Amino acid sequence: MTPNGSQDDGILTPDELQLEDENVAKLSENRYLVRADAADEEPSADATTITDSDASSTHLESERAQTASETALADAAEPHGVDITLKTDGEIAHHHATSHDVREVFVDLLTWYAGQLDDDMSPSEALRVMLAASDLEV
Repeated sequence: MTPNGSQDDGILTPDELQLEDENVAKLSENRYLVRADAADEEPSADATTITDSDASSTHLESERAQTASETALADAAEPHGVDITLKTDGEIAHHHATSHDVREVFVDLLTWYAGQLDDDMSPSEALRVMLAASDLEV
């Protein structure tokens, strides 16, 4: 946007965006692909999206955050690490841990994950329930 508030830089205001336009393809509910010029090709599922104002982030922002997390993990001095994002009941949580001891990373990951699942249950209780309900033999 220019300093005087005019829109001559190619960015559309919400009033200018028409979702029924031939340059707009609906990907899914509240997800649209807006092309600069009309094209005959169908949008791909991994296309950059624009979401409605109620959405927490766009697909592109999620990819940028993932890339930043991968870079931080790759650049860590410790040889072992995890970087995980968890969605439970619509809430997003993120955890990053590195260590020289792979067991420490594993225990930290399990404890964090189990702690995210139920506020009324300790991580060790949650892990016990999850293992008992799984097909794993430990």
